[in-house]
Amino acid sequence: PITATTDRKQTRSGALASISIFKKGHAFKAGFEATHISLNERFSFAVTDEDLAEDRGVSEEALEFTPADPFVFTGARNGHYLAAYVQDQFTFKNLTLSAGLRFDHSDLPVIDNQLSPRIGIAYHIPRTGTTLRASFNRLFQPPQIENLLLSNSEQAKALSPFVDDGSGGESVHAERISAYEIGAAQNIGKFARLDVAYWRRDFRNFGDPNTFFNTTIIFPNSVYKGVSQGTDVRLDILERRGFSGYASWTNSRVLQTGPLNGGLFLTDEFIEIGPGTKFIPDQDQRNVASFAVTYNSKDRRWFGTFGGRHESGIPIEADEEGLIQLMQMPGADLVNFDRGRVRPWTIFNVQAGSYLSRNEKHTVRLEANVENIFNHRFAYNFGSPFEGTHFGQPRMIGIRMTVNFR
Repeated sequence: PITATTDRKQTRSGALASISIFKKGHAFKAGFEATHISLNERFSFAVTDEDLAEDRGVSEEALEFTPADPFVFTGARNGHYLAAYVQDQFTFKNLTLSAGLRFDHSDLPVIDNQLSPRIGIAYHIPRTGTTLRASFNRLFQPPQIENLLLSNSEQAKALSPFVDDGSGGESVHAERISAYEIGAAQNIGKFARLDVAYWRRDFRNFGDPNTFFNTTIIFPNSVYKGVSQGTDVRLDILERRGFSGYASWTNSRVLQTGPLNGGLFLTDEFIEIGPGTKFIPDQDQRNVASFAVTYNSKDRRWFGTFGGRHESGIPIEADEEGLIQLMQMPGADLVNFDRGRVRPWTIFNVQAGSYLSRNEKHTVRLEANVENIFNHRFAYNFGSPFEGTHFGQPRMIGIRMTVNFR
């Protein structure tokens, strides 16, 4: 029910340099980056079928724009991104230390600066084959460039359902992350290694762009703050008699707090996210597991891998009225609406191949693979106001030949 046109141009120019010095057990690195960014954007849309648009949940504000009087945005802006860092890593007996400091500056669309310390420590116990580690990092990520000027415009703010008494709909700032991790790795005999880690990420201005309906056009926005934490477990089996493999499992949780800023929202199918509103976003994948078993022939000419992946399903984001609409959409059987999440799914893949020719001058490798062997139907997400709907691929069979010249 909507027609739209978009025309964007972006130009990046700049310089970057780095230096590395290895001396007396120290690995010292330093560098900088300076980038000039020029943006030019034009975007317009108009409602072509008002009745159908209302059925699809298009907001009253967006319905006002017709082919005779369309929404039109034009904007141009220059900006800069600057960064510099120093770091050092050294080992003293069984102790390894890594420390660094980084400075970031961005002024597109608003001025943001951050000084980021980073430190990591690892201690190895040879007698038991155990390595203990811990780290802290601060990270700085400027917003995505695509349609950034529109997402921060007053025209977009006027359409945002998150603007309430001056909250929400503000400019999108750079994302800031504080990352913590503690972990341990344990050798199990000579052929296995177990790694366990607990991690936590604290976010400010979490970047989570919304899409223009189900297209690939995105509009940057940000959630005020969020936290994610989880545990990773991985078992690696080193090669023995040609066989090797791994198995991994992650349990995690994500919680975010509103309001939402930026973006271009044309529908009302959003949960109410105001200042201080806590919600579970559609990145909240509680359990993910995967495995693979690989075989290499003794002469390394033949190889094959069998593996699989399981995901427990991400939440769907909609109010009661939005859930009723989602239940009528194609693929709704892939969602557990009582649970409020996409149904869990598991797929298996297989790959096999051979080196047809291998010498000092070239190698010829032929391989075939089958993804989603049992043609299982599944969805990554469903009816997300930020990302739309993404269905998993059906069974796919591929054959590839690779020739490498040396």
